[in-house]
Amino acid sequence: MTNKQLLKETRKAINEVFGDYVSKEVVSKSVYLTEDDAGEWAPEAHVIICTETGLPSDVYDPFLADKWNAVSDKLPDDYFIETINSAIMAVYDI
Repeated sequence: MTNKQLLKETRKAINEVFGDYVSKEVVSKSVYLTEDDAGEWAPEAHVIICTETGLPSDVYDPFLADKWNAVSDKLPDDYFIETINSAIMAVYDI
């Protein structure tokens, strides 16, 4: 799977889980390829998820942690989401 395909799948999974909470525009702006991450928070990752632009963070809320686990479960096999800090999550492969 290419990183662009994984980006599309990640956005789709987030929209399925958080669609009642955030718009597709917020998801599109907040989820991008690692190569486009100016902060270089997770250079080994495939996709970056920024929660400073409207997506909820899982750091302080167990309910949201469960939601993000559900997003991770919707990703293709061998991919998962890991929280980097309160503002950044990343999609890695196993």
